Amino acid sequence: MITKDVSPAELEIMEIIWTAGKPVIVSDIWQAVQGHDWTYQTVQTFVNRLHMKGFIKVVSKRVRSFEYLPCLTRADYIVESRGRLLDGSEGASIADFIRAMKDAGRCTKADVAEIEKVIAKLR
Repeated sequence: MITKDVSPAELEIMEIIWTAGKPVIVSDIWQAVQGHDWTYQTVQTFVNRLHMKGFIKVVSKRVRSFEYLPCLTRADYIVESRGRLLDGSEGASIADFIRAMKDAGRCTKADVAEIEKVIAKLR
């Protein structure tokens, strides 16, 4: 169970680790975020924070770096983190969330079509 959440920047790092699908080192992640103005040290700090929070683990050590893997899948993260917000209480259901996203203009027609496909598969 997740007890600490990640910052938006840390989540970007997690997305890179999840997408890699194999152990990664800090320099792999740093190369993947070249569009940012983050230094190597900044990326290393994000990785260290994710490790301390229990989101990633060291799976081996190279000469001067560690290889990391995620401790949970992206889907598990979404369920755990969003599940706290969508616990079924008043105003906190999945349907309420979708309505709020639509009202805020953050749910497009394409999103609605995708939601309909998911619901059809669940039936």
